[in-house]
Amino acid sequence: MISRTIAQAVVGDGGVLAQSDHFDDAWRPEAERIVDGFGLPRGVAAPDCLFAIAFGRRHVAVVSVAGRRFRFLILSRALYNAIPDPFAITERFPPKWDGPLDSLEWPPEPLPRRTVAQLDHVFKHGDGPFLLGACQALVDSGRIAIRRDGPDPALVHDLWNLIPDSTRRATWPATFAYSVGLGFGLAVVPTVPEAGLPDYLTEDQARDYPESRYERELQTAVEAGDQRTVDSLLARRSSSETLRLAIWLVLGATVLAIAARLMQ
Repeated sequence: MISRTIAQAVVGDGGVLAQSDHFDDAWRPEAERIVDGFGLPRGVAAPDCLFAIAFGRRHVAVVSVAGRRFRFLILSRALYNAIPDPFAITERFPPKWDGPLDSLEWPPEPLPRRTVAQLDHVFKHGDGPFLLGACQALVDSGRIAIRRDGPDPALVHDLWNLIPDSTRRATWPATFAYSVGLGFGLAVVPTVPEAGLPDYLTEDQARDYPESRYERELQTAVEAGDQRTVDSLLARRSSSETLRLAIWLVLGATVLAIAARLMQ
């Protein structure tokens, strides 16, 4: 059974400033490492922004930033895999910066379905060529760095709504960060070198990303109002998930074959 408990902590220049009962003291170095990796320059107050990142091997951190304080929500990797949407998580549990912090619990319910109407609105009111190219690039395990002077949560959220859950589980988004050193898959950053960031597509490169099956089928389904196909595309397995499933099936068949021989 998946634990639905979510621990909280607020981290500042002095380290962990407050924490809930379920925040393990052994997590403090990892939280401080993530704050350092965010790249906030000394003496600078960060604008309000949001990011998600792996927290050790078994947990995920959904982090809200304001000024020089970082609110961490720590949830198990299994829970995050079931609800891989830092925007929805933060909307349900907005930051509390002062006073004691309570441990939280995610309700026993899935995330709301992403509807054709929602995705149609994204395409009609957003940068269609960029969104289509970027979502295909992320599905193909690419990384994207978008240069902005400040956070662009609307753009990141729109793109997050277009990618399958399997891609969400494997991609770490940041509506703003001063560095990509933490390994974000989709990040808004204040500067991008003229030669680009190693292993990252620029906004223009994502816009010109070669058309492929996922973006084409998603756009066609949204334009046709085909909710069933949209649901199927958003629930599709990644290639790595398909490979793992195939390996487990082969192992299971092998075990059954050995067991059958032993019984004979």
